[in-house]
Amino acid sequence: MAEEADTLTAYRDKLIEGILAQVDDAYLNGHRQQRLPNNANFSFDFIEGESILMYLDSEGICASTGSACSSASSEPSHVLTSLGIPVERARGSVRLTLGRWTTEGDVDKVLEALPRIVGKLRAMSPLVKERCGWISYL
Repeated sequence: MAEEADTLTAYRDKLIEGILAQVDDAYLNGHRQQRLPNNANFSFDFIEGESILMYLDSEGICASTGSACSSASSEPSHVLTSLGIPVERARGSVRLTLGRWTTEGDVDKVLEALPRIVGKLRAMSPLVKERCGWISYL
């Protein structure tokens, strides 16, 4: 069990470092090290987590916007809002969970896909256009 936890921690840390390095306005929710070895939760400004999930799913990557016990709810995670994360940012959250059969290749696949997906969604987002001072009638 300890060996598995070490492997998952290394994969989790690679995922965290990669996402935060590649995606502007991305935030790790929770403490960087004091967390489960198999879990990383991110928020992405200016886009909805549900949209990210649809694109990830089309690439064969499973993720969630909240805890497993609240997966049927469209509300932002009460845990994230309790931590003081603004509702708008919490709506752009994605939870990635690693498991016994996760490989480093799986992590690399997420690191290739997620920044591209976030970029694509932000290119379509009226929220980004509002932030940049553009007027959008989408």
